[in-house]
Amino acid sequence: MKPAPRWPLHPAPKEGEALSSWLNRVAACYQMDVHELLVHDLGHCQLDELDTAPPPSLLTVLAQRSGVEFEQLSRMSLAGWVPWLLDSLDDSVPAALETYAFQCSVLLPKRKARSITRWRAWLPSQPIRRACPLCLNDTTNQAMLLVWQLPLMLSCPQHGCWLESYWGLPGRYLQWEKADAAPHPANEAITCMDGRTWQALTTGFVELPRRRIHAGLWFRLLRTLLDELNTPLSHCCSGSAGSIRQVWEHCGHPLRAGQSLWRPFEILAPAVQLQMLEAVATAITLIESKALPARGEQAVLFQTEPHAGFTNGLPVKVPKPESVNYWQRAAQAIEEAIIEARYNPETARSLFALASCGRRDPESLKRLRDTFAKEGIPPEFLSHYEPKWTFADLRLSDGLSDKF
Repeated sequence: MKPAPRWPLHPAPKEGEALSSWLNRVAACYQMDVHELLVHDLGHCQLDELDTAPPPSLLTVLAQRSGVEFEQLSRMSLAGWVPWLLDSLDDSVPAALETYAFQCSVLLPKRKARSITRWRAWLPSQPIRRACPLCLNDTTNQAMLLVWQLPLMLSCPQHGCWLESYWGLPGRYLQWEKADAAPHPANEAITCMDGRTWQALTTGFVELPRRRIHAGLWFRLLRTLLDELNTPLSHCCSGSAGSIRQVWEHCGHPLRAGQSLWRPFEILAPAVQLQMLEAVATAITLIESKALPARGEQAVLFQTEPHAGFTNGLPVKVPKPESVNYWQRAAQAIEEAIIEARYNPETARSLFALASCGRRDPESLKRLRDTFAKEGIPPEFLSHYEPKWTFADLRLSDGLSDKF
């Protein structure tokens, strides 16, 4: 079978661009629409799955036609962001919301876990059409970013202005919903939050005041804050309820964006989602400036390390060293590793290798895999993995071994 011929004309994909947007620009080079390009040139007739889960066969042909790497094309759809941005595209996974949004805590030390059916992280129940007016100034080269289809960012990371609602088809006909669609600059809290989200999408990590974190953890921290700020005050302890109220008063929106009943963020009305995201940006700024008490376990990530290591020149009284509970530290490190292993295959495999030291019989390894599954670590991360090394001389105490 002859390989597919190269397209003589095709624009390069822009960073973060959606697959449908890029194909629309390719089709415009030949005075075609996307449907004609897909059907007559690529033998593909499904348009609604381009930005969600395009078939690998289509991506393979596109790579041959354009010379763009298969992996880059994959990242232009949501399927290419599993399991970083979302755990799965399957909306029938049991306890998906609980697994994604209730493992971390920032504002609230404890929350009542919720479980609903038919849920996927960040995917809205109705289409979102928002874009940056400055990015779309060039009517002949209107690239639409994949993230603009999600309730994840409020502003453009390049221009720092609010994303505006539109209708129509970019590249052919586009009309802004507001007659005055002039760029409106977003405030510092929003641009800071969106800048970190863009860093996660483009580099795979985020720099926070305490340390660098994985992009997958950043998306889950944002989703955690969205749920915490939507928690009814009757479900919060007195101190935490005051923190929630303070955030909403500071950003100038009604408490919980006017919601009386709890519903997951993804099915809220678009206007409510925007207010929720603005409240998250406000909360992060208040935590980092120490103006807001945050009692959650991951709140320290938004706080700088305390200053140390300087002296005033006077003799220093060396205090008696405090005893260190190394096993407690080890247990905490294991807990953090388990959380990251739930969405990071590399961490899952490394943790499994450590836990399987000295285990060689299949039954013992099967029990260990079952333990990992109970901890919420996807079995497919380990489905084709067998440990190839052991610590021959390592002796783990019973306290650490019992964790596994």
